[in-house]
Amino acid sequence: MQELERARSLLRELKFKEAAAVLDRLILTDSGNDELWYLRGVISLKMRNYDAAQDCFERALLLGRQSRYYQIKGMAHFELFEIEKAVEAFNEALEIEPDDPTTNFFLAICYLFLDDPRSDSHIKKARNLDGKKTKQLLLNFYSLFLKEDPRITPAQKKKIEERMRGV
Repeated sequence: MQELERARSLLRELKFKEAAAVLDRLILTDSGNDELWYLRGVISLKMRNYDAAQDCFERALLLGRQSRYYQIKGMAHFELFEIEKAVEAFNEALEIEPDDPTTNFFLAICYLFLDDPRSDSHIKKARNLDGKKTKQLLLNFYSLFLKEDPRITPAQKKKIEERMRGV
């Protein structure tokens, strides 16, 4: 499927509108393909069209129940700060693939926001499964959500950064 590879290539190149157009054409001819809906959802998420993204992920899940579909659905909910819905999606992903470090990491972050002690076990599991990946996810999370937060003092930021280097 040359067009599908073209859509993936455009997505990697961050050409979201072009990739969306290719996928929309493919979906017209093959609306029963879960991968097409998943990719279209990813593009919608990247374009911050959360309603369309969730619709696409739901369609993908109706056609094929895969861990990564639940994982990205959880990430979309997380971006909207719909933490309980994100927890549900991440737990669904873990039912299929319990040893996925990324899903365990994001579930730990959700539980952290909910002040739920289960956060500890999921972050430890993520680290045990893939310490390098977990460290990178933690650094990415810090950079995106905390590093520029004016409510965090320079001393607190320094302490956080030092702790993260030790993960």
